Amino acid sequence: MELRKASALIHLLMHEHGLSREWTFCWQNKKQSLGTCSYNRREIRLSKWYVELNDEDDVKDTILHELAHALSYERYGSRGIGHGILWKKVCVEIGAVPKSRSKSDLNRPKDHHKYVDTCCGMTFRKHRLRKNSRYSCPKCHVSLFVGKKEKIADRSARELMNYMFSA
Repeated sequence: MELRKASALIHLLMHEHGLSREWTFCWQNKKQSLGTCSYNRREIRLSKWYVELNDEDDVKDTILHELAHALSYERYGSRGIGHGILWKKVCVEIGAVPKSRSKSDLNRPKDHHKYVDTCCGMTFRKHRLRKNSRYSCPKCHVSLFVGKKEKIADRSARELMNYMFSA
């Protein structure tokens, strides 16, 4: 579905179902989440990736799903958060499928990971790296997602440590 059509659809549905004007819509760049509803910011967000790769029916269902979260929160406060009975009631009322969407039957971006590393015959993939975090192979504990020189130095240091403590 085209982004501009999805944007028009969500604004139309927000108005049609009486969501207060405090709520806004914005795009997100997530690749693992179809859409989200931020209660604190009063924001409904859709993944650009997901929208561009799927058809109008799937996107509309996700929009209604997130809209039901917003309406449920607006009507019932914190009791309406999540996928509980109150949320399901709103889903049925506005025509959404009252269950969490499975990502397995939807089109998703392929080979979209920014960081890819291989160690011990396994491939590790990440969309983004957290600041001040270190990633390592669970088998040999060599650092992942670093330059080749750092990886060689890390492996040499580990071999030296193993040699020193095994003797």
